Order: sequence, then C-alpha cells, then structure tokens
Amino acid sequence: MPARLSTRLSIRWVPGEASEPTDTLIIGVEGWYVDLRITKLDGSIDWAMAGERLILSQEPLTCKWTHWIDSRGYTEPDIGSFQPASESTDSIETGSMLHPETNTMTPYEEVWRTLSPSFTEHFPSAWILRSVDGRTFLGQLGGDFLALKGGSEGPAGMTGFCARREIWDDGKAEWTTKYEAGDEQNLQDLPRRAKGLQNRTEKQAQWEESCKEGDVVETFGAKYIVCAIEKLS
Repeated sequence: MPARLSTRLSIRWVPGEASEPTDTLIIGVEGWYVDLRITKLDGSIDWAMAGERLILSQEPLTCKWTHWIDSRGYTEPDIGSFQPASESTDSIETGSMLHPETNTMTPYEEVWRTLSPSFTEHFPSAWILRSVDGRTFLGQLGGDFLALKGGSEGPAGMTGFCARREIWDDGKAEWTTKYEAGDEQNLQDLPRRAKGLQNRTEKQAQWEESCKEGDVVETFGAKYIVCAIEKLS
C-alpha cells in the first residue's frame, strides 16, 4: 500500500449541504494513518486521530479505521466505502458515523483529494511512529509532518489532547509550524520536527535507512515504535 497524502474537499451530512469547515491533512503509510483536521474559523482541533487503516474489500474499496488516540474520545472503528469522483485525484467516501452536533449515527459523504508529496528529494522516507505508551503518534511524508498526543489519563482521548502540523520551507531550508492546537502544557512536550532536526542528522538518517516495522528507535528525545516506513525514492 503506497504512502499517501490526502486532504478533504467537503463533507455532507445527508441530507444536508456539502461544506468544508476544516483544513485537513492525512498521512498514511502502509496500514497506519495520522489525521489532523483544524477548524478554519479559529484554528482549533475539529478532530484528530491516529491508528490502523484496514482494507475490508476492494469492490467497492471499503476501509476500517481504528482509533488508538482520538481527540473526540471515540474508540469504535469507522468504516467507509470509496468511489471515484470526476477528478482523477479525487474520491467520494460514504458511510455512517456519529454526528458531533447531534450525537446520532448519520449518513455522510466526504470528498477526498490525493496530494503529491513535496520535497521527497530531501526526505526520501515516509513513516509513522508511536510512542511506547501508545499516546503519541508522529507521521512524516515528504515536506509534511504531523504530531498528535492523546490525553494523559484514561482513554487517549479528549483530556489533554494536542496536535501540531509542520511544513518544510525549502526557501529557508527549515521546518515551520502551520498549526498547533490543544492542551498548552502537553504541547510543550509534543515533538517538534523543527527543533533539533532542521537537517537530516546522521542519527536520524541511520534509523530511517535501517529500521523496519516493529523496531524501537530513539529519536525526538524518546523511544518510538516504528508502525510503518516506506522508501519514496
């Protein structure tokens, strides 16, 4: 399953109208994903989650997403089916899930667009890591980086949840923060791609080049389990 980068173009709660209130980015590598949806209006977390992506069928393509951590505190998996849209890069996902405003299961339609990874010449590996305690997920694909941290008590859900999205600025040759939101205290401990890793250090390059799924690596100042890794070039 090739590494993939995607954004949402719209969501429609049937029978309502389609809209897009978020700036969403999903990094998927092998059978794992990191998903951050930031509210355009105020920069807060609309929804953020990470876990496994399992393919249930190919015709139509139907997937199940588990929630290792979830900013809304959801623990039940989601299931959705995909059909091609008019643009070759787009797909339409349908299914039913809990409507956050009504708290009832509601049919939905989401339009997704596959994005081309940027700066893979600088960052030739895509990966998803999770902390040993399972509460922090990190994902990088090209010049995009996501970091999510679940709550410190109980299920890795709403209490204390925080998230950061960074992008590579090639002109400045540095990582810059596009969004950071959630619990301010936990944000201080959430790994930052820019801090200490402006360049591909020898140690960073070593684990990316030699590790495999399931390995424990030391990076970002702690030990992480490699959920998935893929060479892009």
